[in-house]
Amino acid sequence: MRQADRPAPPASRVEFDVIVIGAGGSGLAAAASAAQAGARVLVLERGERVGGTTAMAVGSISAARTRLQRQAGISDDFDAFVEDMNAFTADLLAHDNAPLRRMLAEQAGITVDWLASQGVAFAGPYAEPPHRTPRMHNTIPGPGAIIARLLRTCQRHAAQVQTGVTVQRLLLNAQGAALGVEYLHGGSVCQAMARGGVVLASGDFSGNALMRHAHLPTPAARATPINAGNLGDGFRLAQDAGAVPVHMDKIFGPQLRFSRSQHRGLNDVMPSWPWLAWLSAKVFMHAPAWMLQPLVKSLLIANMSPSDALFKCGAVLVDKAGVALDSTRPAVSIALTAERAGYIVMRASAADQFRAQPYFISTAPGIAYAYLGDYERGRPDIVHYAADLAGLAQALGMPSDAALRLAVGQSLGDDGDDGGPWVALGPVHAMLTTTEGAVKVDAQCRVLNLQGQVVPGLYAVGCMGQGGLLLRGHGLHLAWAFTSGRVAGWHAAQQRSGG
Repeated sequence: MRQADRPAPPASRVEFDVIVIGAGGSGLAAAASAAQAGARVLVLERGERVGGTTAMAVGSISAARTRLQRQAGISDDFDAFVEDMNAFTADLLAHDNAPLRRMLAEQAGITVDWLASQGVAFAGPYAEPPHRTPRMHNTIPGPGAIIARLLRTCQRHAAQVQTGVTVQRLLLNAQGAALGVEYLHGGSVCQAMARGGVVLASGDFSGNALMRHAHLPTPAARATPINAGNLGDGFRLAQDAGAVPVHMDKIFGPQLRFSRSQHRGLNDVMPSWPWLAWLSAKVFMHAPAWMLQPLVKSLLIANMSPSDALFKCGAVLVDKAGVALDSTRPAVSIALTAERAGYIVMRASAADQFRAQPYFISTAPGIAYAYLGDYERGRPDIVHYAADLAGLAQALGMPSDAALRLAVGQSLGDDGDDGGPWVALGPVHAMLTTTEGAVKVDAQCRVLNLQGQVVPGLYAVGCMGQGGLLLRGHGLHLAWAFTSGRVAGWHAAQQRSGG
């Protein structure tokens, strides 16, 4: 090796019990769990702030046998939970990881109660078919509260959290065991050794365009990631240690979503004080619906998916030039456009149906619904009115109204000028929430190699640690994120002294 090719010697080497790479929900859960077990913990986060994709979620966790279920007189069963999760993915069960699904069913309720013990407040449980039992637990005021409480637990137990860190490689011994990591921080090369283990919690690969195009179908590869910072770094680190990638081609999406609000809602600005969250949860559970509107509406109109019922009631999906798209596959159609964005166009008379039940613009399961009036008041940036199609095309910045008029005429069978005014919602985008690709792990979230053997000292959690578990349905990704983190952190902590 030439001198110029040799890596610079580390500026420092420190020792910990557990090192966690990534400070999203799963990483902070791993760090908090390990720290509570008495381990000295170091968390390394590539971004400048913690939270990851979890901070962008709705904040729902599906779980069985929780304290809230017991308080509500609900008797739940792990076998039933597994069966109901299977109903979401019946077409994919041949490819699923049944032992991990069972682990999630048995451990998610423990995780919810564990989070509650740290000051996280939940409302629920709520029903969500095909679950036959109410299992949806919603965080109050939102997922940021979980991040704040986990971070507080880490701080209380002296776990160190460093942001702006680039992890370059795992440090492995001759037998392939993970001993620590080498990383860049503040321009310096550093090494940290882990007596108990290294936990990979760096998220999925949805923000890595090269990986998307290498593994995913074209529409998903072209879609916009919810979290552009998920670059798949953990996959490289894991594979260097002999990990086996699985289901890299699986994806539930893309999803059609409105542009994210540029204004912070009530859920974003509410302090995460435990007493306030607890009080909010009590209000959420028992107050009349009108009192809940300020809390839930800002969530529902921030970055949610528009209802498919819009297209069943006469809406037309068009690209940003007004050209008609396939509304039976709206997200896929949007992803394949040049600008990967478009609009939902309909007569105002048809849109008025969405001012009350049974029609709504968006919803968070078990929480509430957002109607056209909510968007008019809270998101005027994505609600556009015009007396005719010519005016609407001009308001949307289209080059002319010709394509829009043709799209409406083909869909509705007229020239579009009769029966105005018109309304457009958008822009709408094709977005990826998470990819399902992961590395193989066992029920302790230990990484497995090609021979199915444990890679000593290496764990993977969250999206990249799903291990072949396919999660379709609200509340399951967060359930896995926090559960896998909690489980891996605890087991890694036990290994610091050979336990």
